[in-house]
Amino acid sequence: MGKLNKEIVPINNRLKRLASFVEDGSKLIDVGCDHALLDIYLVSTKKDVHVIASDNKKGPLEGARENIKKYHLEDKITLKLGNGIEPIEEDIDTIIISGMGGLNMIGILKYQTNLLQNIKTIILSPNSDTEKVRKEIKKLGFFLKDETLVKEKNIIYPILIFQKGKKHYSEKEYLFGPILLKSREPLFLEYIQNQKLQKEKLLELLPKKYWQRRFQLKKELRIIQKYL
Repeated sequence: MGKLNKEIVPINNRLKRLASFVEDGSKLIDVGCDHALLDIYLVSTKKDVHVIASDNKKGPLEGARENIKKYHLEDKITLKLGNGIEPIEEDIDTIIISGMGGLNMIGILKYQTNLLQNIKTIILSPNSDTEKVRKEIKKLGFFLKDETLVKEKNIIYPILIFQKGKKHYSEKEYLFGPILLKSREPLFLEYIQNQKLQKEKLLELLPKKYWQRRFQLKKELRIIQKYL
């Protein structure tokens, strides 16, 4: 089957940006695939890409099945019901997770490390706790190969591309992103200002008994304020 026109598959800018980091020839699992629009876009615009589209709910998978049939891509996308990366297969080399909180992403990967042995690339777009994602995925033996920001419906989302290997990062780099600090892309300042407001609000609402979390938030706010 020939390549589809990219505009045929209705995906948003965030998903398109995610897709841009997937290399030709990748064997990947899309965790929490929803209706598989990202997966359809990937196999329609990349060379020799094969996808496991997984979700832990039957409803989204049924919607995904209909979409995959619509584009006649049953031979390129395999649907699997399962939690996290449980549906992974031995030839999978890339993991994509987006559209969920950073702590959920960490949980999915941190507690199933035995399934990461053959993984070369992890592409994540967390809705929250980005600095924790950087720290915890680094502990799993991956470093930040690239990262960027994308704005969707007035919300700025980070996209983090991890590759197997080791690097050391400072507290400032975990908080801001080592590559974002260097690139200073147009959305970066706005993103940092938004993070500052979110952390200030959380600090205001967080009860004093959570002193460790409050201490960490104050530390992060000092770093942000110094940068701004």
